Amino acid sequence: MKKIVAAFMVFIMLMGLGASVMAASKQSTKVSINGRQLDVATANVIFDGKPIETDIPPIILKDRTLVPIRSIGNHLGAEVGWNQQTKEATVKTANQEIVLTLNSSMVSVNGTKKEIPYGVPAIIVNDARIMVPLRFVSEVLGCIVDWDQDTMTGIITSQVSENIEITNITVEESSESSPKIKLTTTGKIEYSEEYLSEPDRLIIDVHNSRLNISDKSIVDSNGVVNIEVNKSPIKSIRMAEFSKEPEIVRIVIDLDKHIGYNISTSMEDKLTTISFLNNVQDISLESINGKEAIVINNSEEFKYSMFTLTNPNRVVIDILDSKLWTDSLQFDVDAEYVKSVRSSQYIPDSSVEGQDNIVRVVLDIKENRAIPNIKVDMKKNSLIIFVDDEGFENISYSNKNEDGGLITVHAEKRTDYSIEYNEKSRQMQIRVDKDDIDLAKGIVAINDDYISNITVDEDDEYKKITFSFKQKIAYEVLSSSTDDLIEVAFEKIEENNGARLIVIDAGHGGKDPGAVSPYSKTKEKDLNLSVALKLDKKLRELGFRTILTRSTDEFIVLQERADIANRNGADAFISVHFNANDKSSIAGVQTLYCPAFNSEVKEEDQYPFAKAIQDALLSGLNREDRKIVKRPDLVVVRETKMVAALAELGFLTNPEEEKLIITEAYHEKAAQALANGIVNYFNSLGK
Repeated sequence: MKKIVAAFMVFIMLMGLGASVMAASKQSTKVSINGRQLDVATANVIFDGKPIETDIPPIILKDRTLVPIRSIGNHLGAEVGWNQQTKEATVKTANQEIVLTLNSSMVSVNGTKKEIPYGVPAIIVNDARIMVPLRFVSEVLGCIVDWDQDTMTGIITSQVSENIEITNITVEESSESSPKIKLTTTGKIEYSEEYLSEPDRLIIDVHNSRLNISDKSIVDSNGVVNIEVNKSPIKSIRMAEFSKEPEIVRIVIDLDKHIGYNISTSMEDKLTTISFLNNVQDISLESINGKEAIVINNSEEFKYSMFTLTNPNRVVIDILDSKLWTDSLQFDVDAEYVKSVRSSQYIPDSSVEGQDNIVRVVLDIKENRAIPNIKVDMKKNSLIIFVDDEGFENISYSNKNEDGGLITVHAEKRTDYSIEYNEKSRQMQIRVDKDDIDLAKGIVAINDDYISNITVDEDDEYKKITFSFKQKIAYEVLSSSTDDLIEVAFEKIEENNGARLIVIDAGHGGKDPGAVSPYSKTKEKDLNLSVALKLDKKLRELGFRTILTRSTDEFIVLQERADIANRNGADAFISVHFNANDKSSIAGVQTLYCPAFNSEVKEEDQYPFAKAIQDALLSGLNREDRKIVKRPDLVVVRETKMVAALAELGFLTNPEEEKLIITEAYHEKAAQALANGIVNYFNSLGK
């Protein structure tokens, strides 16, 4: 980590160059410092050949240069913190910590206090950005510094470096996608890659790095990492220190075919992910065996998910770990049910790990048609989608009486099977050996009083037939344990509050702390969970069914939170959060939502639910009204099909409000307010 600190110090050295060498200043800017409007000169910085960009440019003040501390930290991979109570800015790496106090000429480096030699302290510019003086370390580090007087540019070349260590390499396997390679390091890596054929292999050179693998079982006596994978497309992985000067670690990934790939790095987690991608090559309308079909041609085997939406009616197919051959695609078709096809590269959210390469295909259904039945077939690398009104050949369902019905599944021969019913999700799944039953994959809409839809999917061993019920049921298996005719009778169970299902999302969690109080260091994720658990209890007491996206301190990616609600057919989604702001004076409660017209999946007006939540928060918590705000950029409120809102229950950065919102009593009140808002919303529907 010395390289990061050295780089930071290099910045400080350059920016500390006195204005005596800047007499020919070319640019200036107006800034506010301590309530005064000043016209100050600006400077540029080039570090190791690359310009450094900041939202506020480096400025010259009292013959010294200052630069935004957060921009430097973000650029160099260091953590930057601000303590509002002590007015201290912190730049922290794995083994170095620099603490600068606002308007103080004293600085702490690794716990040792010293005076900034030139007397220019850290300041706040434009009431928003912390700017720090950078000259004071120039005499400590042996960095090469040059100055271009014509362009007012400091040119810095770092000389002191400590290379990144690669500490682990793992292969993450999933039934939903191709295996991914995870590389753990002590910092963000710089790399170059090359793809070679005959045989196919991907070569990645990690620059300025060395190996320090924690799992010695994968390292041979020569220090070479060898991992046999043998899961397509990865055959094996080899990794070794390829060069000493400069230090380079080479990774060779042996592949069983030619395939696209993606390399993504996470500065926060010091994690690099290497994934392999299918290419969606073409989408067309074809006639297959006399039936209309939408055909999606791909370069590789692939995984997909599929669901239907209403208002307007449409079918959505997500092709996972894939790239579209063009930026976007839309064309009209002359089909019985489908009027147009749209496709684009869909990115759920920048924080979604390993699922940022999705091709979304949308089939728009004609206005005069209900949602049709969907059945799919796979031929080589093509996904064939039949859109018609036909059901599954070997599944039958009938309403037996006013209180229930009968499900029948026809197998090819007598076979073992399993039945599981999830009371929370209201889903029943029948699993049959895939060789013992003839069923196409797909979705058939039922939409009667009991069942929403029937889906058929499969894995390596089984056909999985899932019945999504609209309410809680009791069931009885009528067939024997081994049979060719699987029969299940069911009856509905009456519940309070119409058996409505509410998904409660405790924001952040695990490695993602959310906002952190500058006073008590309380983490938002802990407050969110406390309120969510209390809300869960209150809603259950009111007769609602509930699902928590997390009930412990764990990290759940944003898209999965939305998927939990969608998979389970929730009636409402509420995400629990606390807020933060650079201005400590800001306080109050706020509700965020996504208008239906800003979402591909929304089926009804979202504002009434958001208003019911905000009104209940104002009534129950007696806090300042920060209003209802449209936020279509938020995954959890945009990608949930049902009504959804994100409640911000107070500001951790406001010193007075923070004292209140970290208490159990406030959490109890907040949970009650949210419960009231949910009840009020459903009461307003008259259901």
